[in-house]
Amino acid sequence: MEKYIVRDKDFYRKLYAIAMPLVMQNLINVAVGLLDTIMLGQLGEVAMSASSLGGQIGFMFNIITAGLTSGAGVLTSQYWGRGDAESIRKTMGMTYKICFIISAIFTSIALIMPEFVMGIFTNDADIIFYGAKYLRVISLTYLLSGITMSTLNMLRTVGTVKISLYVYGISFFVNIFFNYGLIFGRFGMPEMGVVGAALATVIARFVEMCIVLIYLLKFDEKINFNLGYLKDKIDKQIFEIYIRYGLPVLFNEVLWTLGSSVLSIIMGHLGKEFVAANSICSVMFQCITMSTHGINGAAAVMAGNTIGEGKYEQARKQALTLFIISIIVGICNCGITLVFKAPLISFYNITPQTQQIAQEMLSAMAFVNIFQAVSSINMFGTLRGGGDSTFVAVTDVGSMWLLSVPLGWIAGLVLHLPAGVIYVCLKATTIFECFASAFRILSGKWVKDVTRTDQST
Repeated sequence: MEKYIVRDKDFYRKLYAIAMPLVMQNLINVAVGLLDTIMLGQLGEVAMSASSLGGQIGFMFNIITAGLTSGAGVLTSQYWGRGDAESIRKTMGMTYKICFIISAIFTSIALIMPEFVMGIFTNDADIIFYGAKYLRVISLTYLLSGITMSTLNMLRTVGTVKISLYVYGISFFVNIFFNYGLIFGRFGMPEMGVVGAALATVIARFVEMCIVLIYLLKFDEKINFNLGYLKDKIDKQIFEIYIRYGLPVLFNEVLWTLGSSVLSIIMGHLGKEFVAANSICSVMFQCITMSTHGINGAAAVMAGNTIGEGKYEQARKQALTLFIISIIVGICNCGITLVFKAPLISFYNITPQTQQIAQEMLSAMAFVNIFQAVSSINMFGTLRGGGDSTFVAVTDVGSMWLLSVPLGWIAGLVLHLPAGVIYVCLKATTIFECFASAFRILSGKWVKDVTRTDQST
């Protein structure tokens, strides 16, 4: 076992130092989402479903932006391992430019054709009406959140993680204050319902962006980025490396997001009760997977830094250690889901039918969470951070379109199977990726030093 498990305490200290702020960041985001759905749940299932489906295009944007910055992070984490801050600055400038373009496209779609977008996800006239109102306002957050996410993800790859905790901590109180005020008309604010929830999010995202940019331009001493890099031409060599190793990550997220949207369409056509139940499940899923995403982010940074230093065997040993940790986390997540599913459902003002659907879906989620932890930490942490982005992209996109989409469609819209079975079918990708990532980690063939031309991995 000594051969496969890291015994160095510094490894676990670094893992904790990177993962814990990310866990707390996720905790804050989940708390915002939880309180958001509870507040909107008081207005009824239409309001909750409208905000849930109206947020799908924003979810797509966030996933694509995460893919963009994760792809760039493959470069920056290894550049940091080599001590090459100048290349990190050039990579950041390139990332911002791409982010501006993507956000402009998504914002335009949401502002110009919100009813059409909502009509893709559901045929319920009330949900389309209120969802379109929500979508017009929430679209103003895309550029704001894109800048924030890009900056925080780049900072994370060089070991600066606490700033994200401060950013989202402040954002939490801003969001909750304006959510309560604008949804229900408190503190002298107008009562705006679902539109108020969207406006509160816009205000919170603006505050986040301001804090992040002030920190990056005035206080950061690692990267020393300045706005001049936005004016410079994109570095040809860095762009070529990004095309080879980072672009697969971006395409991975784009195609995966399209597949995820199809899954949302399937849910939307199963009825508003199913959509409302899934909104509750999404909150539980985010709560349960906070630790998973924290370790996931830490695994990516540590794999990139270690490989950038040229310590390939050490990277492989760290990966095996994280693989064992991921199994333990998955089992814990399963147990927590089973314990807290009933108390969570009791928070919501929903019909008995929706309660029953939510119960079945949460039971299925408990089972899926075991596989999700292994898949997330190893696939999107170690393998992606280690430069094995093409394998991750092919596996993730392939399983989404060949397993989750057809199985979910057949189970939900053709066979009309029980909600728990439909949920497992929709999450078939996660189960497959658990085994695929395990075999890839154990093979040891995933280590790729993207910043060296003289590599011998």
